[in-house]
Amino acid sequence: MRQKVVWFILGVLVGGLFVVSTYLSNGNIQYVAPAVQKIPGNNYTTLLLYSPNGLPLNVKNVQKAVQQFVVKNAPKAKWHAYAVPELPSDAVLSGYGIKVTKDGRVNVLILATRKGAFIQPTEVQNELMEWSKTAPKFMPDVIPWEKIGVPEGWKAKSVDSNGNVRAYTGESSPYWHNFGRQELRYDDPPYGKLYAQFYIWGLWNDGNPTEERFLCTTDENGHGTYRVTPGVEIGGNYGNYFTNDIKITHDWGVDPTLNGRLGIMKPVGIINKHETLTITIGPVLYPLAIGGYKVYGDAIDPQEVWDFDIPYNEDASHHTIGFMPSSEGVVKESVLHDGSWHSVINVKLWAKFRHKTIIGIIDSHEIWAAVTWIVKVG
Repeated sequence: MRQKVVWFILGVLVGGLFVVSTYLSNGNIQYVAPAVQKIPGNNYTTLLLYSPNGLPLNVKNVQKAVQQFVVKNAPKAKWHAYAVPELPSDAVLSGYGIKVTKDGRVNVLILATRKGAFIQPTEVQNELMEWSKTAPKFMPDVIPWEKIGVPEGWKAKSVDSNGNVRAYTGESSPYWHNFGRQELRYDDPPYGKLYAQFYIWGLWNDGNPTEERFLCTTDENGHGTYRVTPGVEIGGNYGNYFTNDIKITHDWGVDPTLNGRLGIMKPVGIINKHETLTITIGPVLYPLAIGGYKVYGDAIDPQEVWDFDIPYNEDASHHTIGFMPSSEGVVKESVLHDGSWHSVINVKLWAKFRHKTIIGIIDSHEIWAAVTWIVKVG
């Protein structure tokens, strides 16, 4: 059966529909109301937003539309979630896609490009449509290998706003629940490209009334990775820029009201070049190979930071560098469950590219892009 595709143009995104218009922002970027496609699927619905005329999308307006979309299309879900980009002043949002299931889980695709670069509406639409052809992908719930709960002989208590006390004793039967996959593609000609894909998990039924635990990770098949590709490898309208530095950050303290703190992070410490590791964190186990560079994994509560040492202008710097870190975050349950939207984690990928000109002058350029995962309970 062919999927039904609903087309319309979104105006203010929260106050009704009208003909496409543009306006000037404080940053002198001319935005456009996006063309929108809503595609019903089997137990899920897809929303695609993209430019109808080559102008970028406003992130804040897209965020408002996505909030309404996930609630409307999963009205009986207790948990609602989505992800939005955070971009530097020299980058813009060119396209956005989200698939939401009846139980509130989501897959997200974010397309971004360099400010000033003309956005090809047909190419962006085709990329989003190709992505929309597959059903959303989720990892199955997984029971932890270790026992979790209140140790024997101990008791945990919680007190709600009305003074009611609940006591918890004994070990529970928790499991890791997969909320879905988030994906970011950022093109920054002539310097290079950034790519990030990760899964978010939550620990359910853990018997702890004070905390909620989450994981930002890959899966056992290696999906969920961060990649930096320099311009010298891409060719075409990209320049001879090579990768000089990379930094990946998982920030579990993006919303201060949640009192987020970091838990486990993998890998940690100094990971030497040409080293192969086996990473086990939460419900997943996967191999991680380092080739031609060194990585420093440091815990700077509430952030985890992986900083790269890439040999200057050597082979590794001229090719795509991929890395698969994972981390755990712990937030305050009473705040997370207050019925409001909360930003749980911000995932950031930063890189520096360099290029030596004919006369020997070194030109460098820094780029970054981030994704914030947001959830509402109740």
